[in-house]
Parts: sequence; C-alpha cells; structure tokens
Amino acid sequence: MEKPEIEKVRNVAILAHGGAGKSTLIEAMLVDCHEIRSMGSHASGGLVMMTEPEEEQRHIAITPHIGHLSHNDFSVNLVDTPGYYSFLESTRGVLPGVDGAVLIFSAVDGARPECRRLWKMLEQEFVPCLGFVNYIDHENADFARAVTQIEKRLGVMVLPLAVPYHSDGVLGIVDLVTQKLLVSMEGGDTAERLLDEREKAEVEAFKLRLVEKIAESDDELLAKYLDGAELSLGEIEKGVKKAIREKAFLPVVCGSATRNIGVTSLLDRMTEYLPSPLERDEHRPAFDVNNPGEVRLCDRSAPFSAISLKTMVDPFSGKLSVIRVFSGEVKSGQGVTNSTSGMKQRVGAVFHLQGKSLVKVDALCAGDIGALSKCDETHTGDTLCDPSSVITFPHVVFVQPPVSYAVDADGSSEEKLSEGLLKLVDEDPTLHVWHDEQTHETILAGMGQTHIEVALQRLVRKFGAKAHLRSPRVPYRETIKNSVSVQGKLKKQSGGHGQFANCFIEVEPGERGSGLVFEDHIKGGVIPKQFIPSIQRGVCAAMAKGPLAGYPVVDLVVRLVDGSYHAVDSSDQAFQVAGSLALKAALDEGGSQLLEPLMEIEVVVPEELTGEVVKDLSSRRGRIGGMTIDDGEQSIEAIVPMSEVLDYGNVLNALTSGRGSYQMSSADYAEVPEHIAKSVIAG
Repeated sequence: MEKPEIEKVRNVAILAHGGAGKSTLIEAMLVDCHEIRSMGSHASGGLVMMTEPEEEQRHIAITPHIGHLSHNDFSVNLVDTPGYYSFLESTRGVLPGVDGAVLIFSAVDGARPECRRLWKMLEQEFVPCLGFVNYIDHENADFARAVTQIEKRLGVMVLPLAVPYHSDGVLGIVDLVTQKLLVSMEGGDTAERLLDEREKAEVEAFKLRLVEKIAESDDELLAKYLDGAELSLGEIEKGVKKAIREKAFLPVVCGSATRNIGVTSLLDRMTEYLPSPLERDEHRPAFDVNNPGEVRLCDRSAPFSAISLKTMVDPFSGKLSVIRVFSGEVKSGQGVTNSTSGMKQRVGAVFHLQGKSLVKVDALCAGDIGALSKCDETHTGDTLCDPSSVITFPHVVFVQPPVSYAVDADGSSEEKLSEGLLKLVDEDPTLHVWHDEQTHETILAGMGQTHIEVALQRLVRKFGAKAHLRSPRVPYRETIKNSVSVQGKLKKQSGGHGQFANCFIEVEPGERGSGLVFEDHIKGGVIPKQFIPSIQRGVCAAMAKGPLAGYPVVDLVVRLVDGSYHAVDSSDQAFQVAGSLALKAALDEGGSQLLEPLMEIEVVVPEELTGEVVKDLSSRRGRIGGMTIDDGEQSIEAIVPMSEVLDYGNVLNALTSGRGSYQMSSADYAEVPEHIAKSVIAG
C-alpha cells in the first residue's frame, strides 16, 4: 500500500483520567473508520487497546498501546495512554513520539486531579492539544460546569467548538464553527442539518466568545471584527488551528462515546487542527553529530533516525521496540546504531501495530510509528539512527518512583526473580529495581501500590517468577555515647605456641557521617608496626554488629595508645581479636545509642492542600525546612526519619487524591528518640 504524504499523517496521543471513557472512545473511532466491525467493552472484552490480561482484569490501561485508523485520506496513529494515577507516568515516555493530543474529560466529573498531571506533561513537551468532553448523554452531565472546572484545574482558557444539544428527547451536538446540528439516530447513525434562527440564538454567546478570541490572535482579523464584519469559516478554522499550536487556549468538543455522538466530529477536528509531523519540527530539533550545524528534519529522503517509545518483552516471541521514525526509513535487516549506548544492531522484522496485532510491513518511514524486532540492546527512550549519520534525541527523564518494597523470591530461585525483574524494568521504565548494599535486599520501586502489585502479577505470568513484598528494612546504625579508655587483651596457652596480643585504645564519638577514624599513637615499638593494621581490622570487624540490636556501628574516633606483644605468641590473628575485644568493651562502657537515617523530602501539592500535608509530615516527626509557591502549587521541603516515610507514596496519594508528588533523597543520621529506640531494639 502506498504511503500517505507526511502532511496527511497524524500521530495523536489519547489521554484521560480513569473512568472518562477513553477506551470506549477509541473503539468508537475504530468502528467509524471501519478498522473494526463492532465495539468491545470492559464488560464483554474485546477492546483493541487492552492487550494485557491484567488490564482486562482491572478494566484499566497499565501501559501505552498503539493503534491506527484512516479518516478522510488522513493516516492517524493513535497512542493510547494509561489514565489511572499509578500508571500516568508511563505516558511521559510516548509523548516525544506524538505531534498532537486529545485530552478527554467527563461531563459528569469534569477534570479530575490526574488531568492536571497530564496537562503539565503536554506543556513540558509542548504538545498541541484538543479537548473532548465525554458522557453528555449521562443524566448527571453538566457541560458548562465541566468547562468551568477544566479551566480552574488546568489554569487555561477553555473555548467550546461544540456544545451539547437536548430537545424533545433528541440528543446531539451543535458545531459552533460550521453552525451545524448533529443528532443521534437509532442504529447509531447521525443526522446533520444547519441550525435554525432559534437554535443559533441559543448558542450565540458560545460562538461570540470563540470568534472574539480568534480575532484577538491576529491583527488583520481583529481589525475586520472591530469593523463589524463576520469572520469566514476558513478564518475561524485557521484561527483555531493557530490557537491549538500556540496553546493560546484549549478548544473542546463534546459527545458520547457509548452512543457514538460527536466521534466523527472529533476525528474531523483531530485531522484538521492537530499538526502533521512536518509542522512539529521546530519543537524537536536534533543535531547531526557529524554536522553540528545541520538540524535533522522530518524528511523521508534524509538519513534514518527514530526514538524508542516503548519496549515489549515476550518470553516466546522475544523483544519488540516500538519506535517513532523522524527521518528516513528503516527496513528488515538494516544495520542501525543505538546512539544512546553506542551499540550497533541489525533490525529483524518491521511491523505496524493495532493493539496487540502485529502487521508485517516492508518499511517504516518518517512520520510512522511501528515496531522492530531483535533490537535487544535498545531500551525505552534510546535513539536509533543511520550509522553514517549519528544523532541523539533528548532522553526522557521520568519522575522517581515514590513507593518502594523489598522483594523476596517465593518458590522461585533468586536468579529467576532477578532476571524477571530486570525484564519488567526494561518494559516499564517507571519501575526501578536495585540491590540495597546496606540491608542486602532487592528493592522494587513503583508509582503506587497498584503499580507494584500489577508488576508482580506480570512477573509470574510472563517470566514464571513468584515473589512477595514486604516493607524494606530501615538501615539503622549504632554509635558510642561517651568517650572511654579500654583494654583489649588476648592470652591463650594450650601447649606449643600460644596466642597473645594486648592493646589499649581510646574511643570517642566522631562527626556524623565520618565512619571510622583510626589513629596510631604507639611509641617506642610497644606494638610492632606490622600488627597495627591487624588491630584496625579487628576494630572494623567489631563495628559490623553493634551491641544494641546488631546494626553496624559508625562514627567513631579510635586512638591506639599503648599495648604489648610476645615475640613468639603474637600474630596478626591475635591482634585482630584483641582489637575486636577492645571495641566491644568500649561500646559496653561508653554506652551505645541507636541512629536512624533521615530523608530530605520535597513535596509538591496544590496550594489548598498545604495544611493537610504539613500536618501529616509533622506527625511523622518531620522538620519543615521551607515552602515556596509556584503557579498555584506549594513546594514543601522537610527532613523526615526514613522509618516514617516508607509508605509515603501511598499516604500522599490518599491525602491529595493523586494530585501530589514528591522526591526523596538520603540526608543524614540522627539519634533515635528513646521510646522509639526501645521498640526497635525489642524487635
């Protein structure tokens, strides 16, 4: 099949909060464009974009999916994105591959908190956006209220291009641009007619506001409007298109996905108003490494370049890399360079995607979204390009996952668990896994409780590795309270050579974070120099397990001041034991105290939720460091004990209905309050 011109290609992300009807809307689009015969549903199954069993079970998207349709000679690649807040972050990885977006809202619920997060992602990538208000047929629908709430929550002007129509049991939409009425008929068909004078009067206020804002965006149009002349249909459409691309306001249309009202109108607006790949070049410059002054544009005759948007790992069919091609073309067997890693690879098969269906094609060209097999060393966000013309696109930076658990193998080998987790992380870069050197645990971090639970389900289904979760251990530490002077002496005689070593040390608390400072103050050779390191090794060995609860001992200054040896019975081993005995005696006499790790945390929440979040942090023994406001959001900085924030991701989601985010990093150690220390020591 002949490739459409790039001007006729649209790559569109479909975004929504959970429950806004995104899956149903995509089904309706595919039916209208004759890509599928009938609509699936969550109840009956068969949804094209639900490809994972976990998605069908939970009735939510957990990862982005790719589909395709043709509408009015336009070739449209749809990128379906998750809407449930635990999976929203994966949307960030596919936005570099799209040229426009449709953000779906509910006429019942308006704009939920998740919509603000999605809107911010679109702004960061400067993706032009069109809104769609769904569920206008619902008995509790209120279009005007929904528009007001969208404006308030997103902080953007919202202008309807279409409004709902209800009259004598007839449901439809009024297109303000074309001044046409589209009504739903029995059997799913739509009837279209021009508005009569009464109907025009009813929507005049909406039309007037739209035309005024379009006129204000262009000096010539403004002069014409102020002279009392009407703007033509072409001028209005041109103005809307410009507003979308410059993000001057958010145009919204409306309809009902379940009754297929307004869906074709939405498709018209998507193809007419959202930009082609050619029109997005200015927001996606990439410089050729060999020719730094040359900007790579969307051109099918240019050298090949692409970004990997998503990685799919299947235990049977292998690994697939979903890519967006920006220039040139890629074919089966072609050699490419992964400029992110520097590795060269050879492409296997080339596919177009329709949900989980793979269709082999000869090539993917500039503007296309598709998949490549056998690019095993390619990961999400990597740049692939022609080896003779190397470029690198900016790598997506995901938010750090806030919820962490320790993962233990459950009837599976540790090796199988480790391999499975690494493959999961390859598929889902919003999951992180690492080995904690302090607690010797495998830690799995994700965007929320549900995210991690789904990851474990997929771990079993795809890689046969069973595991269970628990809270990670807090890496407590112990240290000495008071300065002391002690002796460490080993004297054993059992026939033949005995064992003898004797040392005197002074021990005092060190600076926090200093670890062990060992000072040699031996004079006169009372302990031979070759045995000094042995004493230090013995001290270090004793520090591995403190007397209070068995946690490592830290932050000591140890001075070796005196001692004695035996010419025959002294040895490296004997002085190691003496050093160990000396430190244990010091910890007993000087008294030990428990230290806990502190975390530096920055929480960003809507301004109106500041009080609740600060109150909660204070209840967790947090010390508030500072607060700043930016664009209606409050940034709160605090120092909080790690033990108090192990589950903070879930807590913050509950406090803010998913509207808050935070970042956390290690800060320092501090003494544990006595009443809490008793509980920790008791186990």
